[in-house]
Formats: sequence, C-alpha cells, structure tokens
Amino acid sequence: MNKHLRHTLLPLSLAVTLLSGCSALYEKGDQDVVPDSVTQAHSLPGWVTKPPADNAKAYGVGSMEVYGNPDQALKRASDFARADLVSRLKVTISATNSSRINEFTSDGETRLQKSVSQAVSSTIPTVTLDEVIIRDTYVDDKYAYALAELDRVAAASRITAQLRDVEQELNQLRTSEVTGTGKLERLQQQLPALSLFAQHDQLAEQYAFVATSRTQPRVPQDLRDYRTGILADLKDLDVRLTLLDDGARIMRGGLYETLTNQGLKLGDSTEPDLTFEVSANLDSQRQDGNYYVFANARVNLRDSSGRVLSSFSDTARGVSGIQKNALNKASEKLAEQLSAELANTLTQRLR
Repeated sequence: MNKHLRHTLLPLSLAVTLLSGCSALYEKGDQDVVPDSVTQAHSLPGWVTKPPADNAKAYGVGSMEVYGNPDQALKRASDFARADLVSRLKVTISATNSSRINEFTSDGETRLQKSVSQAVSSTIPTVTLDEVIIRDTYVDDKYAYALAELDRVAAASRITAQLRDVEQELNQLRTSEVTGTGKLERLQQQLPALSLFAQHDQLAEQYAFVATSRTQPRVPQDLRDYRTGILADLKDLDVRLTLLDDGARIMRGGLYETLTNQGLKLGDSTEPDLTFEVSANLDSQRQDGNYYVFANARVNLRDSSGRVLSSFSDTARGVSGIQKNALNKASEKLAEQLSAELANTLTQRLR
C-alpha cells in the first residue's frame, strides 16, 4: 500500500500554504494582472485571464514578477498555479458540502476511542496528487505566468485502485485468526487495522476532492463492522488505577470520574489488562482570591504481566475560588493526560 503514497509534485497542505502567501495576487482585477506599461500585454495567452473550461480537468493560474531571473519567476508562478488549482477545487467542494468528511466519526464513540483514532491518523503520511502538471507557461518583460492542470479522471482512477488495495489488506486482517489469551494481547494483533482505516479515510477524502462526482467512497459494511469491533475491544480493556501516595489518593475522585467518562473500564480486578500507577505531589497556593493547585504527577502504565509500557511525568494545574474545585480541576487534567498517554502508547504498537 505504501508504494502508492509516494511524494510527488506538491502535497495539498503545501499548496494551501502557498495559496495564503499569494492571495493578494488573485484579489486583483483582470486589468491589474499586467501593468499598462507592458507593451506585450496584447500577446498574453487567453488562459492567463480565463483558464480552460473542462469538466474532466481542473486548472489553476499563477503569476510572478520577473526580478532578473525568468526561470526563478516561472518556478514561483508554477507553485502559485498549483495553489490556485487547489483553491478552485476547495471552493467547489464547499459549494457541494462534501469537504473533509470523516466516514468513521461517530457520536457514540468514547473519548478514548476517538483519541486512539486521531492518534493513528496523525501517523499517516499526507496523500499527494500525482497528476498535477504545468500545462503551459508564458514570460514577458515583467511577469511570468504558469497554467497548472489536473486530470481529475486519471486521479480518481488511481485513488480508486489504492482504495481497493487498502480494502484487500483490511479483509486479510479481518479474516486472519486472532490468538492469545489476554485482551490486550488480542487487541494488539488487530490495532494495525486502524492504521489502514485511517489510510482509507484519507484516500476517500482525496477522491471526493478530485472526482467530478464529489462523492466520497464508503467502506464496505463488513469492514465497518470490523472497525467497530476493534474499538469495542479497546473499550472493554480492564484498567486498574493504583494510587501510590497520599497526593494521588487525594485526587482519587476526580481521576476515577474523568477516566470513566472518557470510556475507560476501571475496576479492582486482580488481573487487569492495564494498570496506571500514579504518584502525585500536591502544591496549593492562594493568590488574588483564587486557589491554584499544582499536581506534579509521575505515572507508569503497565500491562497484565507487570511490564512497563510507558512512563511519564507531568504537572496538572487547577484554578478556582474554591480550593476543592481547584483540586478537582487539577485531577481532571491529570486524568486527561493519562488517557492521552494510553492512546499514544497503543498507537506506538502499530509501528
């Protein structure tokens, strides 16, 4: 699959960045593109002021003043043309309400499940457009111009093939035997599928971006059910919270409530799948009528065999006019850090 995610001409993210840098150029009227003093204005190609019209293709036009080196001006004009092409596609997507739809977003997912999905998505390389080319250029004594072209049909066809490859890999994982006795061990074998689902989601977004239909391909229902099952197994992990000192025990209520609300299954199992060991040094200060509670916490995350999966230290702060509320806010922030660490730790298991 990775072979299809190669770096090519210009990632969409770079194109959008370039667009912001050259927006002033595109705010000018047609009469301002070339100053009146340029005698060759009458010889400009038509696409400079009016890009070609072709439903199967997308176009963008870029311009750059020539400061001594026409080649450098053409290079910058080409970058701006690609950015303009992307901006035109984005406007069309916004008009059809199809922009950046995450198929797997669900209000029924817990915060932990969403955190894991987001952590996985952040590890996926940005998909780029292979088919953007510079179709034509023009240089006069003042300005360089470039015309960028995207073959939308070819791009949609390539992305469709990539989507089918990802779905094939997902089906292989879905039908493979899951071994092991512990929940975490069994879940670990399925976690790589979340990375593939993130790749599928990104490709489907790009398909909707370039395709003339503006529709986003859906994952087959059996694969959607497969992903739902993985996230359900994540939610079903038995987690024990072990408070190692008085500071951590004072925060017990806030930690339990916040972690439970985020979707962790906390209990007192003698054989938990995961254990958070928490120690905390509390510092309470009062200033200008408010209480400031600082919890300097140390946390170890262990698996069922007692092996340390991750370890970190952090400071959580709570502020309130009531000391107890300040403590609760610090506890909530520490619990959020624990949940984020769990999501990051599980994501590392995908690599």
